[in-house]
Amino acid sequence: MKKLVFYLSIINLFLFFIYGSLSHAQELTVLEKIDKTGLLEVGIREDAVPFGYRDINGNLEGLCLDFIAILREKLKQKLNKKVIAIKLYKSTLYNRFELASDRIVDLECGPNTIREVPEYQVQFSQPFFLTGTQLLVSIDQAKTINPDGSLENVDIGVLRNTTNEQLIAEKYPLANLVKFEGVTGRSRGIQALRGDKIDAFASDGILLVGEALIQNLRLGVDYSLVPTNPIDCEEYGLILPDNNPEWLSFINSVIQAPSAQNIYRDWFGEIAPQIESIQLFCQSKRVLEEVEESGEMRDTN
Repeated sequence: MKKLVFYLSIINLFLFFIYGSLSHAQELTVLEKIDKTGLLEVGIREDAVPFGYRDINGNLEGLCLDFIAILREKLKQKLNKKVIAIKLYKSTLYNRFELASDRIVDLECGPNTIREVPEYQVQFSQPFFLTGTQLLVSIDQAKTINPDGSLENVDIGVLRNTTNEQLIAEKYPLANLVKFEGVTGRSRGIQALRGDKIDAFASDGILLVGEALIQNLRLGVDYSLVPTNPIDCEEYGLILPDNNPEWLSFINSVIQAPSAQNIYRDWFGEIAPQIESIQLFCQSKRVLEEVEESGEMRDTN
């Protein structure tokens, strides 16, 4: 009997240390966890050119990888570590919020529109990119498809469960939405456009440009983005675990760093003027909306 009591005491003590350690681990902030483990865990898309994608050889490429490299160097300086290892996770339209909410990753980098997602315990970084919804059409269709009209009976491809799908459905209720999904959804949608199975494909302009480049489409020659200025404007932010103010502040400081800003020039090169034009349009639109909103608030007071 004494032996049984002794063994039970050992087991209880062992469980106490195990659960105590787990509880302590759960209380660690993101920066504390990285400092303790020396590991940065990141979610990156494989279907979102130029942010994260697989090249023709199957290698992971993208702007987000360059950003993570800069982030690692900044972390090494902040935590005074010689080595920070990186573990990459494949993120998608369907798991990106769970990865951060469940603390599987320390951040998710991709074309994520900043918005309220109350069903997940996440927060967004400050904006690191500004874009908006446009339609990719053939040059011939560009002469007949008028985004200012109703687009009645126009077959428009969209990615399921995206803000683009919601916008197009609301703005063009008389259009025929053809929905694509999965990691290859955008690629298959543009292939459908090339095969004349749909009339247009709607997505964020920068993602359409990226996919067009991958599929060797000649923008401005055979295909075009309409309208010139996007239908709406969306800010992209990194997805982070919630309730980590120090991590959020640190990530924002990296986004603002000159080395991070230089990434865009390296990636966008010749199309940088068009991207800057869209960003200026969206910034002006946002300022105008804020002015109008403040005016409405004064009228109601």
